[in-house]
Amino acid sequence: MSAIVEEIRQAYATVGVVLDQRATYGTYYRLLCGGCGRMVGNVGDRLLPGMAQALVDGQFDLYAAGLLGCPCGHQQKRTQALDATRWRAGRERLGVATGAGR
Repeated sequence: MSAIVEEIRQAYATVGVVLDQRATYGTYYRLLCGGCGRMVGNVGDRLLPGMAQALVDGQFDLYAAGLLGCPCGHQQKRTQALDATRWRAGRERLGVATGAGR
């Protein structure tokens, strides 16, 4: 496994997304929900060093609000556990109620 693929794996793991096997159509990998295994997207391995974590960090509010990730809510729970203050602020910024769960 290349260093960039490992970096991508670690970055997405912070928000509860698992990097799956390489997809059959090139240098892209499927992204799976770490909670239920549902496919939530794809990512290419042509990112520059540091870019994967920057992308995931920049999408934190979207994961927190349930606008990105899996409908099962796993990414929302992971982002809340990572940083409850940022989770609450991101949800408020995007107009999502901050009560328990979704």
